[in-house]
Amino acid sequence: MVNDIVKIDKSRFEDAIKAYFSWKELNGFIKNSHNRAVNFPETISETLCCVAMDFSLNKVSGGDAFDEKNNRIIEIKATSNWDRDTTSFSPREKFDALFFLRLDQKEDELYIYDTGINSESLKQIQVNKSQTLYDQQLQGRRPRFSVIKFIIEKRGINAIKKINLRSKKIITL
Repeated sequence: MVNDIVKIDKSRFEDAIKAYFSWKELNGFIKNSHNRAVNFPETISETLCCVAMDFSLNKVSGGDAFDEKNNRIIEIKATSNWDRDTTSFSPREKFDALFFLRLDQKEDELYIYDTGINSESLKQIQVNKSQTLYDQQLQGRRPRFSVIKFIIEKRGINAIKKINLRSKKIITL
């Protein structure tokens, strides 16, 4: 597993910032032409989260990152739409901590939330009037719901870090 864990260095951080601005330009062009946005690439969001939180990128199955200090598997989800998201989880995902990233494209700032949720507590999230996430997972489905609405807002969770993508500064909140 050691060969599949990548510590993000300054060069990879710089590359992720460059990729963000390239994605943003492409996204703007496509939204203007076709009225539909391009998803925020995991390659960018996961790299930036790893830098800000001092995680290592996990290149094997079972989580997106690894917190070596606390021996935790980290799952990272992100949205490029500040106001809403639709997030899905595989029926077999196992992780110790869920981190959620919200992008403010206007200000080029990425906010990082530690949801306090692991894969077991995630199962209890009500995804509709009659089913929990676990109910849908038992059916072999990939439940979709809003992390912003059902976790962050419902539990009053505040961001713990912010990355100013223009200045390349990571701020603890």
